Amino acid sequence: MRIFVTFTIFVSLLLAAYLPANTQVAHAANNGLAQKPLMGWSSYSMQSYTNSANWITAAQIKAQSDAMHTTLQPHGYTYINVDAGWSSGADAYGRPQPSATLYPNGLSDVINYVHNNGQKFGLYFIPGMSPAVYNANLPILGTSCHAQDIVVLPLTTADYWNIGYKINFANPCAQSYITSIADQIASWGVDFVKFDSVTPGSGHNDTTIDARDDVKAWSQALAPHQIWFELSWALDHNYASTWKQYANGWRVDWDVECYCGTTALTAWPNIARLFPDANQWWREAGAGGWNDFDSLDIGNGAMDGMTQDERQTAMSLWAMSSAQLYTGNDLTNLDSYGIQLLTNDEVIAVNQAGHPAHPVSMASNQQVWYANNGDGSYTVGLFNLGSSSSAVTVNWNDIGLNGPASVRDLWSHSDLGTYNMGYSSVNLASHASRLLKVTALGGSVTVNDDDTGIVYNGAWARSYSRGFGDYQDDVHFTETNNDSFQYSFAGTGVDLITEKDSSQGNMDIYVDNVFKQTVNTYNTTRLAGQKVYSITGLPNGVHTIKAVKKSGTYMLLDKLIFNVPSPVQINDTNPAITYSGTWSLSSARGFGDYQDDVHFTQTNNDYVQISFTGTGIDLIAEKDSSQGNVDIYIDNVFKQTVSAYNPSRIVQQTLYSISGLSSGTHTIKAVKKSGTYMLLDKFNVQDTRIQFNDTDPAVAYSGAWSLNSNRGFGDYNNDVHFTQTNNDYLQFSFTGTGIEWITEKDPGQGNVDIYIDNVFKQTVNTYNAARLAQQSLYSISGLSSGTHTFKAVKKTGTYMLSDALIVTP
Repeated sequence: MRIFVTFTIFVSLLLAAYLPANTQVAHAANNGLAQKPLMGWSSYSMQSYTNSANWITAAQIKAQSDAMHTTLQPHGYTYINVDAGWSSGADAYGRPQPSATLYPNGLSDVINYVHNNGQKFGLYFIPGMSPAVYNANLPILGTSCHAQDIVVLPLTTADYWNIGYKINFANPCAQSYITSIADQIASWGVDFVKFDSVTPGSGHNDTTIDARDDVKAWSQALAPHQIWFELSWALDHNYASTWKQYANGWRVDWDVECYCGTTALTAWPNIARLFPDANQWWREAGAGGWNDFDSLDIGNGAMDGMTQDERQTAMSLWAMSSAQLYTGNDLTNLDSYGIQLLTNDEVIAVNQAGHPAHPVSMASNQQVWYANNGDGSYTVGLFNLGSSSSAVTVNWNDIGLNGPASVRDLWSHSDLGTYNMGYSSVNLASHASRLLKVTALGGSVTVNDDDTGIVYNGAWARSYSRGFGDYQDDVHFTETNNDSFQYSFAGTGVDLITEKDSSQGNMDIYVDNVFKQTVNTYNTTRLAGQKVYSITGLPNGVHTIKAVKKSGTYMLLDKLIFNVPSPVQINDTNPAITYSGTWSLSSARGFGDYQDDVHFTQTNNDYVQISFTGTGIDLIAEKDSSQGNVDIYIDNVFKQTVSAYNPSRIVQQTLYSISGLSSGTHTIKAVKKSGTYMLLDKFNVQDTRIQFNDTDPAVAYSGAWSLNSNRGFGDYNNDVHFTQTNNDYLQFSFTGTGIEWITEKDPGQGNVDIYIDNVFKQTVNTYNAARLAQQSLYSISGLSSGTHTFKAVKKTGTYMLSDALIVTP
């Protein structure tokens, strides 16, 4: 919605105008755009702030374009979108023309300027036909029709403001009229259209006006030109399937502006009201179309109308929700904190990854929001929407994570450590937030059926509040044979959990596009939460599971569970690491280093290098005030310069991370460039080895073994097997060239004898004065490629435990 006070802006707008439920799974617009949320700038907030059309003059748009080019564009912002008031008059075919006053050298001059800055350009329209065009009864280009032939009679309003007349799209000439406008603006070079006052929505959540035909017509007219189509405002969620079918984005609420004159651009209540909207709309967002929260006005504290905490919370909400990321501030007058917020690349990456978050609960003002990223990591937001400081805590079980996880603060760019059960922000200020990346360090991730990463093909619908014991009380279902779903994940195995019932039949399972088996989901009575398919032992990497309905009345999906291997930790003392230059070892520092030591150098151009087999690697070191820049090379190709500087010491920080490398051998090299010191603590390698939990059916236990789950000590998958009887043993047959045994050390444990292929190898000691989880007790490599057997026999101590086995293919 756009409110204008001055007559000049009103007239410009007028002229521009002629120009249990079950929910069906709707699919996004198919115009090839919006694979990621939009990033850019909109003029309207400043138009509202100043109550002036001066914010869309040629000079002003060029100034904003230049400012974006310098400050924001390096971080992904590209759109310059001009809101209402840009036009003045129509051509002979009733198509809006740019204001000669605002654009004395023509609008194309401005568009070309924006394009030459490497940016895209957007314009504003509303539904219907201008009364001026109707009264003139202008001809419609390429047809024998005139304006009065294509309006609804008796004359009916087309928009919230009663500006234009509703168009009758039953007449084919109506589509021709809209197409002629789209063709013209495409010839000017327009890349984006904002379509305002769309109903149902825009203050009319019924069909008394109903702009759905306008939306369809504009969508069809713009698609051949690859013009982004954005709908506004406060769209009715009941018609989400229509908005998704035809548009690349949709405003979910009223204007974010407070209409406070020059007092402020916006206000906290206008941000806070978006949390319920985000909860209602998150399932609708995805590649092809995204939720729109309006302008993100956080760039200048003197005019934004919010505190610094509130500004950061707004950016966190937009980022986590994968909302269109455009600001309405004067880009020539951003303050340092606003630039810091708008250019935080880790936060922007959350937005662009396209995994919209949702809340664990909205029952209180202390809220946890999360999104599963599909790679063993989560984005987690901790929000205190209350009026006083409070603790906000995320429990791993609440977000589907089973096992320990590392936590990184995306605003401070700092790693906070490893946490077994959850993380708490103890004293979070009123309206403040934390934005975290939580990464599983072994264990499993549970993916609910409504996760936006699951792709449903066919006539699927969501059924919720069934009360049958479904995970998160919902399922997806289809009644059509050959409908399917698929999900890509990074891990070593996956379980498919669904209901069995007399109305269900067979489904075909594919992993990585290879048919695996047909599974039967029939049962004479309903059984919720049944594991109908499971696969383990996949190479660590990205895989896809697909299930296809083959028979029965229904096919359901409740959840998926995929296994995440622990990263391989390589300490700085590992002999595989090459140090070039005058490096030294510093041990027993007592600062919290991995294994309480680091390597360091004081000489520029000294470097450290290691070759590894895997698909990714993290470089972990300390940050402090004595350190500077480090150049990173992967496979001898320069990647980036990273900074190890921080005003105070923080240990075990991720200085560099890369994933998605081809499976095989790679090399990382880090070169000191500045600062007094460069340190190395460890590397974490995402290798291609396969991790098997102690519960894997391939592990055979002989003797009086028991399972101990949910210990909270940081075990892989949060469980171990144990025995108290000497000569009890475990045995595991595997195909590969090596194996590693992972378990706990503690005071209650003793010696274990290890056999490979029934040949005694050594006795290992599992005693330690204090408990240490996930310790490597035995490892062997260089075995002949083929099938081998690992056996571990308890010899002494009160207990023997087993946590996991890692196989080298």
